[in-house]
Amino acid sequence: MDLRDVLGLSIKSNETTISYTDSEIISTSLYIQNLVEHKRILKMNEDENGTDLEVYRTYEGIRKIQDKELWNDITYSIVILQSGQLNGRYFNTLGYYRSLAENGYCYPEIFQLAQGYAEFLLQQSRENHEQVKDAIIIRMQKHDILVVPPSYGVTIINPSDKIAIISRIRASDAEEIKEPFHNTKGGCYYRLAEGKWDYNPDYEEIPILRLGEPQNKWKSLKRGIPIYNSYTYNPHHFKSLIKPDPSLFVL
Repeated sequence: MDLRDVLGLSIKSNETTISYTDSEIISTSLYIQNLVEHKRILKMNEDENGTDLEVYRTYEGIRKIQDKELWNDITYSIVILQSGQLNGRYFNTLGYYRSLAENGYCYPEIFQLAQGYAEFLLQQSRENHEQVKDAIIIRMQKHDILVVPPSYGVTIINPSDKIAIISRIRASDAEEIKEPFHNTKGGCYYRLAEGKWDYNPDYEEIPILRLGEPQNKWKSLKRGIPIYNSYTYNPHHFKSLIKPDPSLFVL
């Protein structure tokens, strides 16, 4: 599968991995989450489907060699989320918040769906992670863009029978804070079959899930244009990923 048109990079996918020419593109690291580790972190029984089946993988720090100097403060990544179910729930990434920037606000981030279909569960907690004051589901089709505000955690869900390939940009200093989601065995809602959602009983307070929309016209972003290209064309437009201003990020 050739992803050049949707990623802006000469990259191909074979359903599990991506491939590219080392003389043209580089990547700094690869993270793989398999089913056994996924269940261990979420404290699920490991006797069911206890295999090394892959749930998702993330390629970090991808860039063209010629663009290397443009990606010092911002990092571009690609996530491949497999299709499947675990205990009646669709495969999803382990949720996380992001660390604080120097100005005291958490780092935001931007996603774009390159292939397939995915649903993004965003949640904003009160002082305690177990008490959620806002929960949003955003359904993403190919080319759609999502800008995640500083204060929201994110979980990506694949409720389809095909892989989902997602690109992402955020500040290079941003760190994922996953422990709160590990303690509650995931996000505040679980995505079940037939379009159903279920409350996560490990939370103390959960609001009604509301439907949001992709943000295909945020700043210089446009649906159909790879976010890699948008950034390299005008990096200045993305300074708010490094120095977050919550007023610029509204869902």
